[in-house]
Amino acid sequence: MNLETYKSIRSNLNGTCLVAVSKKHSVEKIIALYNEGHRDFGENFIQELVEKRKQLPKDINWHFLGNIQTNKIKLIAQYSSLIQSVGRTKVYNHLLKTGLEKEINILLQLKLGHEDTKSGLTEKEIINIIEQHPEDSNVKVCGLMGITENNISETERAVQFDQCNNLYNRIRVMNKNIEILSLGMSNDWEDAVKHGSTMIRIGTKIFGKRK
Repeated sequence: MNLETYKSIRSNLNGTCLVAVSKKHSVEKIIALYNEGHRDFGENFIQELVEKRKQLPKDINWHFLGNIQTNKIKLIAQYSSLIQSVGRTKVYNHLLKTGLEKEINILLQLKLGHEDTKSGLTEKEIINIIEQHPEDSNVKVCGLMGITENNISETERAVQFDQCNNLYNRIRVMNKNIEILSLGMSNDWEDAVKHGSTMIRIGTKIFGKRK
């Protein structure tokens, strides 16, 4: 746990939201950040999120960042403040039919590059979703999320950041709820902010190595 690194990052954000990725980290570490005034935390596994939410203050904003299994969608929607990893049309369609009365805030994940391990929607799929999204739905599309490929050059990463930013600006005109561009993690958050990211996701740099 490195509170000095956390404070340094936070002081350089100029309004960009920092999501502290707390997966596999202890409740005690989360409380330490909470006591610094931090309220946005990210988890990848729904059971871990549920258990932590039961133990921690009610005013924490929980971001779901992990792979979404269709049989867990209702639970994820119920316990998350923002679901960032909606990377398949099937998942989006299931969210529309959860039957929950609460507002369900989501980001659509744009597929960047060609890595098989990275999921995501194509630009065309995202445009189609935005065009057809029912205005009276309790599911609110709040923006885009992207994860750049591993082991690429700064130039290639900049291209992928710009791809996200360009699509983000395009869909903002189409849907008034869109105001989040979630790009950047521990190793590239500074570049992400320069390329228009309004939200970054940092774990190891703050919390240290996971269990």
